[in-house]
Amino acid sequence: MTRKRKPRVSHCECGEWTGERCAWTGPIEQTVLVEYMPEQYRASHKAAGNVGRYPHNGAIRIRCERSCAESIVEYDPEWAWIVE
Repeated sequence: MTRKRKPRVSHCECGEWTGERCAWTGPIEQTVLVEYMPEQYRASHKAAGNVGRYPHNGAIRIRCERSCAESIVEYDPEWAWIVE
């Protein structure tokens, strides 16, 4: 007997960056991982020469629906990028 696998469902986490909860829910395959530097760490990160790597540099990673992720990166290209 073969078991059916349930599709993996994800909720968009862009609200952690925007401050407003996103209504998108869908297949995890339609999401990407976004890494961004919170505003409160940017000045010290810049003063240190942008040293360090995730997670030790204070950056945060969130899983977002692709269009939400692209909006974040477009709005804040110096401090946000798509990881995968």
